[in-house]
Amino acid sequence: MMSIDRLGRLIRDTRGSVLMIVAVGMVFILGMTGLAVDSGRGYLTRLRLVRAVDAAALTGARTLRSGETAAREQATATAYANGVGSTINGAALSMTVSTDEQGESLFQVDASQTIPTILMRLLGIDHLDVRARSVAAVPPVDLILVVDQSGSLGTVGAWDDLQAAATEFIQNFDDDIDQLGLVSFQTRAANRFQIAHGFRVSLANEISSMSSAGWTNYGEGLRLAHGQITSSDVRERSAKVVVFFTDGRPTAFRGTIGGEDRIMATSQELPPEHLGGYFDNPDSLPLDGMPSASGCRNLTFCNVWTEQAAPQPVASDALNHDLGRQMANQIRGEDVLLYTIGLGNTTYSDPAFQPNQAFLAELANVDGSTNSSQPAGKSYYAPSATELRAVFQQVAADLMVRLAR
Repeated sequence: MMSIDRLGRLIRDTRGSVLMIVAVGMVFILGMTGLAVDSGRGYLTRLRLVRAVDAAALTGARTLRSGETAAREQATATAYANGVGSTINGAALSMTVSTDEQGESLFQVDASQTIPTILMRLLGIDHLDVRARSVAAVPPVDLILVVDQSGSLGTVGAWDDLQAAATEFIQNFDDDIDQLGLVSFQTRAANRFQIAHGFRVSLANEISSMSSAGWTNYGEGLRLAHGQITSSDVRERSAKVVVFFTDGRPTAFRGTIGGEDRIMATSQELPPEHLGGYFDNPDSLPLDGMPSASGCRNLTFCNVWTEQAAPQPVASDALNHDLGRQMANQIRGEDVLLYTIGLGNTTYSDPAFQPNQAFLAELANVDGSTNSSQPAGKSYYAPSATELRAVFQQVAADLMVRLAR
């Protein structure tokens, strides 16, 4: 039989083992509790980092057209506004600009923060490293600027203002991120610059070299814009835009007349049987001046119809508008956003100098009123030349807001 002394020693040994088991168990329980508590703290910290880097990446992407330095500064300010930064909570921020396989610019923001643990120290873990990353793509723009250079702009003293406003407008876009092209139109139209990167200097030079002369051929300007915006140079994932500027109503069109490809310049507002021009070789007409008499069916002055096939003034005025309407519809049908800008006094004594605001709104498909299945653009109006810069900048600002959505 077990002696009393031996039984007492066994009980004392068992008590010591229980205490040790309890002590070890308490460490384990506290460690697991610490794991839950400190992991929760880490999770909340990461949520804050994720929110901050998401906002910062979007800000950087939106600002990148203003330069990488400006983008980094704005992104950092956004992160701080969301409670993340070295002077706020010791979080480290880093930013990277790169290009993906589609040629899109990417703005990446990384944030990391080390947080000390509380109870997990019992398990030998004295800190947690928390990280978050966000990448935002900079939506590239493929844009065709279509500029009216008809003689009326010079007549009312607005040509210099237009050149300045258009030159300033293109500075809103980045040579590396975006692609721009330039079309001008008067009696005829021309591709002044085929859509491409590295456009700023070339477009500015083209615009400054142009002069104001001739009639107003909406259809030809929009036709060439359509050709550029649907060319192989345009990127699949870009935002596709046409910006169309004019200071008056369409007064010329190109079509087959008398079996030949011709341009006719006329308007319903002109006296009956009056032509402004009747030109056999449209592509040979001067870009920055008026055609000579030899280009007008060899007449000294174009003021009478010379063929039965020539349309009457009312019919030709309808064609002036219809060809512009058709080309605008084709542009929008390619999922292209169309902006229109009109300049001029709606009460001007010469009706041909009055911008047709309703027609320009129709071309842009404002609020989807022309065709609800096509992109809804916007139409702007500048009552005077001094307001042109502000209107062009308003177009750029609206476009950037759309891209940021």
